[in-house]
Amino acid sequence: MSTAARIRFSRGSVWRWAVVVLLIVAAIAQQRPPEPAHAPVRLDSPVEDKNFYLFSMLERTPGGRAAVASDAVLARIAAARREALDNTAKSCNLDLDCYAGAFLWSDQQSAEAAHALAGLYRASSAVRDLTDGPLRSSGMYVRYNGLGGEEFLERAWSDCIRGVNHAIDVYGLGKAPRYPAIDSITYDVKSVAYRRVVQTLAAVMEDDRARLDLVFSPSLRFALELMLLNHRDEAGRYEPMEAGENRAAFQRMKSVVWSRYPYSVIVVPGSGNDRPGVRLSPAGALRDEVAAKRFRDGKAPFVLVSGGFVHPQLTEFAEAIEMKRDLITRFGIPAEAILIDPHARRTTTNLRNAARLMYRYGMPFDKKALVTTDLSQSQSIESAAFEKRCLDELGYVPYKLLGRTSPFDLEFLPTLDSLHADPQDPLDP
Repeated sequence: MSTAARIRFSRGSVWRWAVVVLLIVAAIAQQRPPEPAHAPVRLDSPVEDKNFYLFSMLERTPGGRAAVASDAVLARIAAARREALDNTAKSCNLDLDCYAGAFLWSDQQSAEAAHALAGLYRASSAVRDLTDGPLRSSGMYVRYNGLGGEEFLERAWSDCIRGVNHAIDVYGLGKAPRYPAIDSITYDVKSVAYRRVVQTLAAVMEDDRARLDLVFSPSLRFALELMLLNHRDEAGRYEPMEAGENRAAFQRMKSVVWSRYPYSVIVVPGSGNDRPGVRLSPAGALRDEVAAKRFRDGKAPFVLVSGGFVHPQLTEFAEAIEMKRDLITRFGIPAEAILIDPHARRTTTNLRNAARLMYRYGMPFDKKALVTTDLSQSQSIESAAFEKRCLDELGYVPYKLLGRTSPFDLEFLPTLDSLHADPQDPLDP
């Protein structure tokens, strides 16, 4: 073979291999789950949206709403569930179990509706567009983004129905939530007064029956109203944060030169009070002190304080709000350098919610962050027991620990699974 022929052969081989490599890369890219948008999720009705995003989007998307309303199977189930609402006025009187039974879903009922909804992914372009567009890009069901559209919808439906059932069990029947001391029903379910409240709620819903037209509408309305009547709207407070308490920091995010800092953010978990009327616990104040020093040392452009309305039960103070106030007034940290998460109710969700804000606010997700807290909590976060607790409660670990830099500080990376909504924890899903 001549030199020229060998060169032509070599070039041809290179091109063929290049085409093969490009095809492999394209195939891998197609198999990779779509990445959620690096943007806050629009929350028109925050408590509903954060708990039951699938239902919210089906309600608000005209084509999706029409497809659900006109499907024969879903319409039949919807009619039966409205009839169950009608029957409460005739038969329930002050019986809470009777009211709850009209709105709770059995596994069989839920599976039938989920299967019908999955069928709409095949039959309705509006449902396909909703699923493969806003639902996937929201990240609210990010752990299902690698699934096909039908299974994605079935899993999201199941999450929502289980969440509705849980809210009815806890705030309608007084069953114990995961953390009874802080997440329980407000009123005594044995009292005549509370039973009359639930009786009146069912009557109000009956009066507004025409609007309860989708298959999930009566149960969703009942669950949300029960939470509202028990003053358990914590999940919606301060939302949308990027337009309120986090606005200054969110706007500044766009101009940060991240390479100037060793960490993207200093995450500071809150600490609840043990008595009413106290704005900031001693532990929270000391954690602020350490975090302020890290900020002044240039460790990160932002401090993220995390903690909701937790201790004592139904407290009027949110840990993150009071820690932010403390950082500003006592240490002079500017508001544009402070992010709040006023929703987390435990350490697992301190880290999960921090990861959510980091992703949705556009921080570099592959850049190390720092979690700064007191000695005891820092050791707990580092333990194998805490990782197991995350797996037990969340189903995943919302962080990857990288190392310890001091008795107060741990380096970590956030994980994408943290975006997934959890309506089994309705006060901070």
